[in-house]
Amino acid sequence: MNTDILLPIFYLAIFTFVVQIVQSVVRGRAVSENKHTPEEMFGIPLPENSSDLIKRLDRNHTNLFEYTVLFYAACISIFAAGKVDGYFVLLANAYVVLRVIHSIYHILSNSNFGIRALVWLASNIVMLWMWLRLVMMF
Repeated sequence: MNTDILLPIFYLAIFTFVVQIVQSVVRGRAVSENKHTPEEMFGIPLPENSSDLIKRLDRNHTNLFEYTVLFYAACISIFAAGKVDGYFVLLANAYVVLRVIHSIYHILSNSNFGIRALVWLASNIVMLWMWLRLVMMF
């Protein structure tokens, strides 16, 4: 059975862990610089006076658990149905690349919401095409 469709799941999961680690480091730095208490930085919700970077990291980390669940389900469904082919793998990798671009832009800049929204939309069109293509195979 072709397992190539599982690699993009691994890539996106690793990227999500990287964002989480960066988020924790940035929050920890805010605590060590006495800008916030540990309770503020590691509690919910974040304080209103948190830096923009901390807020963007927090929001992006949350984003990585929203629509990506449908991506994980699509890849696992494609694998379980035995429908893995090069085109599905290409689409899955494209989705991951678009999500990484979206995240990097969101975390580091976010100056133009339109650009970020277009990348997000493109990633979801790719994922929707994966689902539609899978359904059409039955």
